Amino acid sequence: MKIKYLTIMLLGISSYSMLANATAHNNSILDDTFFKDTKFVFSTRNHWKYLKENASQPKEVHSAWGQAFSFDYKSGYLFDMIGFDVTYDNIIRLGASDYFATRNLLYNDGKGYNKHNAHGFNKFTQRYAKIKVGNDTINFKGKVGWHSLKDFGVISSSRHLTRNSYLGYSGTLKYDNFYFSLAYIDSTLPRESAKKLRFLTADRKKIINNISTAEIAYKDKNLTLDYSYGVAKDYLRRHVIELSYKPIQKLILGGQFYGSYALDNYDAMKQNKKEFEDHAWHYATDVEWKEEDWSIKVGLAYTDANKHNAIGYYNRHLGKNTRARFNGLAAAGSDYLRDGELVLTTVMSYDFVKDNSTGLYMNYGQFNYKHNTLKNGEINVFDIWKPTSGAFKNFSILSKVGYGWSYKTVSASDLTPKLRHGKYQRSPSLSAETVIDYRFNLL
Repeated sequence: MKIKYLTIMLLGISSYSMLANATAHNNSILDDTFFKDTKFVFSTRNHWKYLKENASQPKEVHSAWGQAFSFDYKSGYLFDMIGFDVTYDNIIRLGASDYFATRNLLYNDGKGYNKHNAHGFNKFTQRYAKIKVGNDTINFKGKVGWHSLKDFGVISSSRHLTRNSYLGYSGTLKYDNFYFSLAYIDSTLPRESAKKLRFLTADRKKIINNISTAEIAYKDKNLTLDYSYGVAKDYLRRHVIELSYKPIQKLILGGQFYGSYALDNYDAMKQNKKEFEDHAWHYATDVEWKEEDWSIKVGLAYTDANKHNAIGYYNRHLGKNTRARFNGLAAAGSDYLRDGELVLTTVMSYDFVKDNSTGLYMNYGQFNYKHNTLKNGEINVFDIWKPTSGAFKNFSILSKVGYGWSYKTVSASDLTPKLRHGKYQRSPSLSAETVIDYRFNLL
């Protein structure tokens, strides 16, 4: 009987020891940075965009309205080295007019711009493996798979209801304050669609097989110097130079220089599909002064994009279905990027109440064409409410409305002025936009 009780007691001690060891082992696994640094974020975005204009056709309204629900999973690094991230987006159509597709919010499931073609969609916007090695002084971080690239070399991603993402790989080697980056991509998921697309030339007749880019940058708390070079295979070469300098804490001096050079498949296109002849450059500089509750930024820019017997322009992007890096203040479609156009831009904001900025965004540009001095511009009023504490900390609302004036063009793709008795014709426009964001950290 004593042996029986002793055996039961020994088995109990052994079982407890095994359970304790297993629990300790599980705790050690959960203590790994892969689990400790994992984040799971749920966010929503309600986005409405509106434009009324008559530049290349009779007066039309371009309007789209959608609701996005996003789930963003970011793992930590297993063995402090390997991880993976996934982003899932679901978009619901709330409203659309004809010509809705120009707003890049909803999926255009059909030909033309009929509002009945407007649909929601869902997609895994990002799904990629990531790696990191090194320490605080020198390290490397890389990604492979579908991922967004914001101002990475000559490539970029922009967000409306979703971000566009690319299939390929990218990586950055950091040494002290120096950064060396490389990326290679060959396909895209557009921000307004779940359909995988290849990059295309402007006439849509040839595929751009890939886009590759390299970047070298120096960054510290007062100075940023950045040079990027990229190639859309057999189509365009791109140079990007960006700099920012703080001589004092409240003053920021900036400059941006963007250049494109034609390659064989660009030269082979018909003249009416080209944006420029051989090369195009956009030069910009700006000055910003920041106080605690107000700021003002003034920029001046000029574009050189010669085209025979037509108005050439600098195209920010590297072909159809691409988004390219452009951080100049004159970032409004092809407006203010025409050959010989000089542009003055002013952005002013003031915090009338805490966490709320109200301001004006103004552009004025002019250039000459066949004895005409064409003037165009816009005045936008905006308001941004973004609480930094309290119950609405992860909530924000952006709203803006603006009036613009430009000129009638030959077509939507040809920015050459449509003259009447040798004079250009004015084309007014009205635009508006609201963006409501909410983010909730689930993990």
